[in-house]
Amino acid sequence: MKISGLKEYVYQELKNKLIMNQFKPGERIWEEHLAEELGVSRTPVREAINQLVAEGFIENRPRKGIFAAEITKDELRKMLDVRLALESLAIKECCKNITEEEMKDLDAIYHTFAKALEDEEYNKASQWDSEIHRFIAQVANNKKLAAYVNDIQDVFAYTRGYNIKWTKEKADRSIREHKKIIEAIKSRNEEVAIEIVRKDIDSMRELLSEE
Repeated sequence: MKISGLKEYVYQELKNKLIMNQFKPGERIWEEHLAEELGVSRTPVREAINQLVAEGFIENRPRKGIFAAEITKDELRKMLDVRLALESLAIKECCKNITEEEMKDLDAIYHTFAKALEDEEYNKASQWDSEIHRFIAQVANNKKLAAYVNDIQDVFAYTRGYNIKWTKEKADRSIREHKKIIEAIKSRNEEVAIEIVRKDIDSMRELLSEE
């Protein structure tokens, strides 16, 4: 594997570990341990860490070491307006471009998400929640927009495990709201879909306001 390929491999592996909360916020990350675990030298590990520092997932604390980033609820609340703007544009373009086959794919992702929530598998549900929004952005057929949506979804996926506490009531509400979003997209009714997303994000704002 080439060096650039190694860096990408390590980057994806480490980012997945962070998003899956295998490293808790504030936990020390050791270059040498990662290199040994992944079977690579420390150079691609260091390069991947530097990239994740730039993206805000890792903090480099002088004279202390490398740590999984601690993203606060206040920081997340400030990101919600950006998320709403991005997802609104993605929905608008998705409603124009989505095909019958893509509608079936979106339905399948939704049902997997809903089943995970019904089974109280909240980590799994969170992954499929992100996948719904990533898929909508992908169908929008705008690579830059999809990249921005992916980035912000990654941040919320990383923090969801420790900043948002699910309950049965919240899970049921999320299932209903996502179903309405998808039905509106399938009807190509962008105004309704965007309004539901706005309410969904307002619900998230409430969750982030709770102690």
